[in-house]
Amino acid sequence: MTLIEKIPTLSDAELKTLLSNARRLDVTGTPDQRRQVAEVITPLEREASRRRAKTARR
Repeated sequence: MTLIEKIPTLSDAELKTLLSNARRLDVTGTPDQRRQVAEVITPLEREASRRRAKTARR
């Protein structure tokens, strides 16, 4: 299972930590790390946004 496939199964805390780390590496990471982050940051952002919207509807 890839990281992208695991995103929906992450706890809120795990998602928050992973997204925070991805954002940090997107700015300060090596070129290779930044390429890897580019593959997962959009799905992470989408999942975080989906969860925020779900919480706001309650």
